[in-house]
Amino acid sequence: MSTLTELDITPAPPLAVGYEEEDDIAKTEVANIRSEFTYDDSKRLLRKADWRLLPLLIAMYLCKNMDGNLVSYVKTMNTGESGNILKSLNITANQFAFAQTCFSVTYIVFEVPSNLIIKWASPRLHFFRILVLWSVVCACTAACTNLAGFLTARAFLGLAEAGLLPGIYWQLTCWYRPDEIALRMASLSVLGQFSGIIDSLFTYGLSYIDGRGLEGWRWAYLICGLIGLLLSVWLFFFFPDFPDSPSSRRQFLTQEEGKFLVARLPPNAARSTDANFDWQAIKRELKSPLLWGFSFFALCMNSSLYGLAFWLPTIINSFGLTKGPKSQLLNIPSAVISIISSLSLSWILDNDTKIPRPIFMLSGATGLIGVFLGMIFCKSSGGLYALILLAQLFASLMTCALLPLRSQSLRGATSAAFIMAFQNAWGQIPGLYTAQFFQTKYAPRYAVSYSISIVFVIALMISVLFIWYFQFNLEKQTREIARLRRKEGKKNIVVEEDVSL
Repeated sequence: MSTLTELDITPAPPLAVGYEEEDDIAKTEVANIRSEFTYDDSKRLLRKADWRLLPLLIAMYLCKNMDGNLVSYVKTMNTGESGNILKSLNITANQFAFAQTCFSVTYIVFEVPSNLIIKWASPRLHFFRILVLWSVVCACTAACTNLAGFLTARAFLGLAEAGLLPGIYWQLTCWYRPDEIALRMASLSVLGQFSGIIDSLFTYGLSYIDGRGLEGWRWAYLICGLIGLLLSVWLFFFFPDFPDSPSSRRQFLTQEEGKFLVARLPPNAARSTDANFDWQAIKRELKSPLLWGFSFFALCMNSSLYGLAFWLPTIINSFGLTKGPKSQLLNIPSAVISIISSLSLSWILDNDTKIPRPIFMLSGATGLIGVFLGMIFCKSSGGLYALILLAQLFASLMTCALLPLRSQSLRGATSAAFIMAFQNAWGQIPGLYTAQFFQTKYAPRYAVSYSISIVFVIALMISVLFIWYFQFNLEKQTREIARLRRKEGKKNIVVEEDVSL
């Protein structure tokens, strides 16, 4: 295995390999702060942080996903009627697929620049800007009358949303350790998956008011935008920035509590005291094999899943299990399976210290290949629907370990913001082409579509092995530290420095 110095990661004392050394004064101050709080105190403060931070992050992610999913769901609203979006805009299904492409282009271009200013702007104002712009563009989509207008709206939506998801990832690393982040990230993402359930019920109900002033799909975009604007008000007044921010921005923590939450973080975590921008950190990360390994993973993962996700309502509708607006309700079990599996697997990730994280990812990828092969050869509509549900389980197993694994090697505010945005931008590249994988000429079997997805899953597995090669020691010792920290914390009550990440 390669050494940490080859990764340009400075080795730290035993059991903390991969993190930059703190000077003696800083170490003494950190030790003093830690000594004032017990293991139970840390759990209590984390619960306080959870209740203040996670609801707002979940609500933002939920709104973002509502529109992301909505573009797929509105296509199946009032199918064959004049109020259907394809007939309203006078476009074909294959032309409609370019909606995802236009969104992805601007999202990719502005993802890194948007997220690099998060430290300078402050997380609160960063998310507020994104939420307001996104909501306005979403509501304005209801006014589109042709293909050009709809694609333009999608392009502006990508510009507005850029920086949201990597900003959320970055914000979590400012509050939580790598061994605490999986379940919180899962809570965020899986509760965000409720957007699929909401959109199903949403479009199901609006199908019955089609033509009452506006077509149903226009009502959907208008209402979704208004929800985002209301959320932006909540966020502006109550969102906390950093644990050790000034009192007006940490709100629910005392100064000592805020300092303790920062002191318990690994030395490489982003902090409010970091520089707003560090060009040298970006140049350093561009030379890291881990950056390219994780970015290629994101590219392959979304190449294998995005096309299916974009066309999922259409694919389920083609099974013929039910007809009319009720077909929207068949999308709900898929979202429920994703929620349950992601929460369960993430709980295991945050509590298990024996199984290497890449094993989770490789197991999920293997299962997903099996599902895609089954979908190529299965001829039963019920069987195909069951495989669709099973795909959600394996996708969760493949993705839940990603952020906990990546957060182990982040270094500082600028580095973390750049890495999260860069990788997520690579993950959006599949949006340029994956919607084309499931063109109508491949229906109803989609054998070509699923075969292409299998190729990307195999490439994904190669990227996981590449990442594991360069992060083997760091990943192993992170699990060791988590195990010792919990054992010593419960035994000694005080959270000791020598067993901290």
